[in-house]
Amino acid sequence: MANYSEYFQAVLRPSTPNLAEEFFALDGRYSNFRKETFFARYLCGDRYPALTQRLQAWQGEGNGGRLFLPAFPRLPDQGEPKGYLELYDGGADRLPFSFDNPILEEAFHAHYQEILDQFRRSRGRTEESIVRNFAVKLFYWIDCCFPRLFVDTRRIGASPKFVCGGPVKLPEYLFLCLLFRMGCDVLYVSGEQDVQVQDSQLLQLSVLVREETPAPPRQPQVSPVRPAPAPSAGARQPLDYVELAKLASSVVMLEVYDGEQKCFKTGSGVIINQTGYILTNFHVVAGGRYFGVLLEEEQDVCYTDELIKYNQDQDLAILRMEKHRSPIPVWRGGEELVRGQKVVAIGSPLGLFNTVSDGIISGFRTVGERSMIQFTAPTSHGSSGGALLNLYGELIGILTAGFDDGQNLNLAVDARTILDFARGLL
Repeated sequence: MANYSEYFQAVLRPSTPNLAEEFFALDGRYSNFRKETFFARYLCGDRYPALTQRLQAWQGEGNGGRLFLPAFPRLPDQGEPKGYLELYDGGADRLPFSFDNPILEEAFHAHYQEILDQFRRSRGRTEESIVRNFAVKLFYWIDCCFPRLFVDTRRIGASPKFVCGGPVKLPEYLFLCLLFRMGCDVLYVSGEQDVQVQDSQLLQLSVLVREETPAPPRQPQVSPVRPAPAPSAGARQPLDYVELAKLASSVVMLEVYDGEQKCFKTGSGVIINQTGYILTNFHVVAGGRYFGVLLEEEQDVCYTDELIKYNQDQDLAILRMEKHRSPIPVWRGGEELVRGQKVVAIGSPLGLFNTVSDGIISGFRTVGERSMIQFTAPTSHGSSGGALLNLYGELIGILTAGFDDGQNLNLAVDARTILDFARGLL
């Protein structure tokens, strides 16, 4: 059920001092039957023994819906496998768990079939015996885990959480993917050993966070006093407008289609991740059933219906396309943005693909709960979702709005809001 949950990957902050504690506190938001869901692999080094003790206590907290397995349970040698073989019944698949919620029930059956198909693709072999053995394992893990995770499936706000350790190969990882797709937050914990999965596309569903081992303190060294070197004459040099204009290859034009396959509006978007994630405005994608992505130097339109995340209050949304392109880096601070600073805007005003214009920052505004940059670079309808860049080619804002009654009074959602919204995907 595509309208049940959106699977938002990699929102955990790799810089967190204790990833497990942040995972416990995360609570994915629901909106229109969509849920933000979290899936991470945490290699915590020497902290692993202490973390397992904390996890044992954690799963007993609250009112259910939490489960920690130090390792995946092994399928019994006798008895139960026969029952699971009967459930499989040559691929008829009577699943060993039933939801009270019909939306979840339908999603469960659809995602189970997706996992079987993914197993066939990843293994590259489709012999019935191999698929059957995997399905039986899957049934056993569903039987062991689902009743303890999905304890109140009629309550929309429920947020089950699953943590596991031990060896994880393709079958176990696909079970984690099934939980993830069913709206369960998933965390794999280990000392040093990551999951043993070769399929790079599958691994992109989860984010890897590796605990940094602190470096030993350096011994002070006595050295002769020398004059301090003269400061460098600026390590970074601003780009000229010709170079900045080349970044248009990472800005796309978006066509928004309704349920009758008609394009009813256009806008712009900015590629923020080399695996195809596109940042745009919520008001650009609102009401769309699917989207056409136009890329520079390409004749064909790339279509997608993957709306990964949105926030109406911040007027931001993220789409994903199958094609990979170089992203535009987001400004992360350093030199503060100031009034009078030169900027460049790239968008597709009135359908004029990837128009480049320049101007200055003319102010900083708060509109509702949004922190906005006011700028003078000319924009028009269709520019929304495009890029506002500083002279170093960094994204400092997403073009959002203009005032038809004024000249060059334009606004962009600022980079700090973007960083908070798109954390983990940049």
